[in-house]
Amino acid sequence: MTDLAPRLWWIRRDLRLHDNPALLAASGGEDGHTGSHPVLAVFVLDDTLWDPAGTPRRDYLMTSLARLDAATSGHVLLVHGTPEHAIPALARSVGADEVHVAADYGPYGARRDEAVAQALGDDAALVRTGSPYAVAPGRVTKDDGEPYKVYTPFSRSWEKHGWRAPAPAPSASAGSTRPRWTSVA
Repeated sequence: MTDLAPRLWWIRRDLRLHDNPALLAASGGEDGHTGSHPVLAVFVLDDTLWDPAGTPRRDYLMTSLARLDAATSGHVLLVHGTPEHAIPALARSVGADEVHVAADYGPYGARRDEAVAQALGDDAALVRTGSPYAVAPGRVTKDDGEPYKVYTPFSRSWEKHGWRAPAPAPSASAGSTRPRWTSVA
């Protein structure tokens, strides 16, 4: 076991384990090999998103989180509250100096992430790695830098630009290439 403080992997939309860029970055991994840095997986049940969600969406989310928890041997921490309070408090309590997420480009997500980054202050960095989209918004634009308003020209430009391949699956070998999951008592 390592004496390193865990990094937080703040799970939002992307619940994948095997090719998740934010998780690989949190573990210190590269080239498809999960690093040996301990990672604490956390999902914040945020009332701003939870309250307006219908029963089918809530059920699907909880089922997906239960599967992720089982896949990590019961090491996904669920926290209820506002992210700008819950994430910095958790980071401080475990001594994490990095919080890893997939970038969020929606209006609420961008404001929320900025509030969390501000609340973390100098104690921890909010590290945005990857995106839940095939191509991050603003990456493919017209020659004048403006976004496309019609899909066909956008799709042609997107194809010329290309896109990142999925992050490679972690190495199948045992030992230090597997993430070490930590939980908060």
